[in-house]
Amino acid sequence: MTVIRSRTHTLAQFARRARMSAQRLRVLQNEQRLPTPDGVDPDGADVWTTATIDRWLRATGRTVPDDAVWPFGWADATERAEILWAGDITLPRGRSAAVTIFDGAGQPVIYAVPYAGHDVNRDTIAAAVIAQLDPDRRPGAVVVQPHLLDPGADGPHPYLELWRMPEQTTPPPPPAQDPAPTPLPRFLRRLLPTRAPVAATAAMPEPPVLGRQRRPDTPEYAGSVAASEAARVLNRPLPLWWAGTTTPEIVRTVRLRDQPHPLSIADTITDWPAAIARLTAALGNSMHTNHPQAFAALARETRAVHRHVTATLTHPTTGEGWYLAAAPQPPTWPAVAEQRAAVGAGRDFDPNAAATELDQLVMVEADRPYLPEKDDPYAGALRQAILLLRGRLARDYPTRVYTFPVAYSWADAHGPICDEYRLHLTRLTPADAHGNPEKPTRRLVRLLTEDASDAAIAHHQLLDHACERLVGIYRDPEGRLVAHLTAGFPHLADELLIEWPTGMPPAGWTEQTVIAADETYSATGLFALTPGPDGALLSPQPVPNPGDEPRYTFGYGGNSPAVLYQALVRCVLGDWTVAAQESWVGQLATSPGDKRHRPHSRLWEQIVTSKGSLRLSWADVQQWVRDDQEALTRRRQGRR
Repeated sequence: MTVIRSRTHTLAQFARRARMSAQRLRVLQNEQRLPTPDGVDPDGADVWTTATIDRWLRATGRTVPDDAVWPFGWADATERAEILWAGDITLPRGRSAAVTIFDGAGQPVIYAVPYAGHDVNRDTIAAAVIAQLDPDRRPGAVVVQPHLLDPGADGPHPYLELWRMPEQTTPPPPPAQDPAPTPLPRFLRRLLPTRAPVAATAAMPEPPVLGRQRRPDTPEYAGSVAASEAARVLNRPLPLWWAGTTTPEIVRTVRLRDQPHPLSIADTITDWPAAIARLTAALGNSMHTNHPQAFAALARETRAVHRHVTATLTHPTTGEGWYLAAAPQPPTWPAVAEQRAAVGAGRDFDPNAAATELDQLVMVEADRPYLPEKDDPYAGALRQAILLLRGRLARDYPTRVYTFPVAYSWADAHGPICDEYRLHLTRLTPADAHGNPEKPTRRLVRLLTEDASDAAIAHHQLLDHACERLVGIYRDPEGRLVAHLTAGFPHLADELLIEWPTGMPPAGWTEQTVIAADETYSATGLFALTPGPDGALLSPQPVPNPGDEPRYTFGYGGNSPAVLYQALVRCVLGDWTVAAQESWVGQLATSPGDKRHRPHSRLWEQIVTSKGSLRLSWADVQQWVRDDQEALTRRRQGRR
């Protein structure tokens, strides 16, 4: 590996390159009119790279040195740059990118953009396109890659990421390691003039190393460059792309048209297609009459999406040195849908009716066979309506909302409590509604993929990977689903995926109840162990974190043990909002004279100092929580 050593300049060297006095530069620096430094030298003084200085000189209308790097020192092109080659290149793992190579006054200027769905590191793309050039054409070659635009952003970002090969490179690797030649280098050899060899420079002191490691035959990352700067030296605007529009068909059409204005395409990238599909499916299944509160929430969201997408797609499509390659068509309402949405959105919110509908929709949606939302938009409408109603009811009606579980991964499930918990599980057969992973319900898929979105499930093949590791599906005594998976890592025990409760703890915890967890590698399952009247242990009950997720750990300080503390406080007090991670733990912090900087809390001390397994008497937990509550009350009163 070779370390990129970007030439850097102190303020005095900056002044010489800029042909300005050091005193004047210090004034500009104090006025914050110099570019942000790229680093510091061994003495701690600010330093700037050559590219940063040259970019600033051109941007401020000052004289750029003759040896300025591309494109800052290049003159404006007088003729439109010729396209030497345009096509696709193959990248690792079956990915590919669209590439256009311009003749930038005898130097290859390579524009590259990956195809939609082909997630590849930009450094990998830059190295791959440089490898297409003949070795004697690589010195000084540049690669530009556009930012893929986010449909939810404020507008186009007219900047390109820049890579360049040094004018003088380190010796190439042995031929056996060199990338295999392609027809392209010979093509470029005929069209591009032969370069004179770059003269060796005098030895210079080693500058501070800024940048990253790279192989000698790969380009160095050189930051971003305005599209207007790149277009200036090519005398042609460069295309920018919405994320998701770089499909082979669209890229090919844009390339053949070669017009500096966008190609109109169907909208497949914004939130509108999914939103209107959900609303249409809801109308088709009479949600507006059977569940009017749910439909009203869905209608309000759909109208908001329409307004947002409409505004997004009215941003400029051309600018100095750039144009949008392809622009989605503005959103339109199907017949009747707009009027029904307007009526539904105007409905008054009735919390009691909404809570009743929420209970009904949760059951309907959970039992529905799983299909991706694009194949079952009504399932998407149900799920979205459920989330919207929960969000509307959560603050004022938590008891109606937090009846649903969350998928909790106990990745290192072992120990006596784990064994006891599994004794009380009932294995499901494929005949059970939720027991067939080959034809899973939406509820089962949420458990197996840990509440992932449809997009994440498809992109990362989460359901397939979970099914490959699946040992069995179970139901606990309270009816919650549990999935047993083989270990995700060699050094861990098997994994349990559990529908973990989010409400208040059930009635029945007694003075003899113990809050317990097994020794674990990371996150753990926390259970309440309660003896029955005959002394026999009842089924272990998961300890909820009311209104939130568990993520329980212990035995050290930090945020995750604070989640466990928060859960126990909420369970004791029956309060959904107390003891947020930065609330009670922070307010119970030590007094100024205490040098340990730890909260004055017996409960917190027990959580962070317990090593191995965790065993806390529920009676003690209740007392410690009340002690903390009283301490906080006294502190608040003392500050008045």
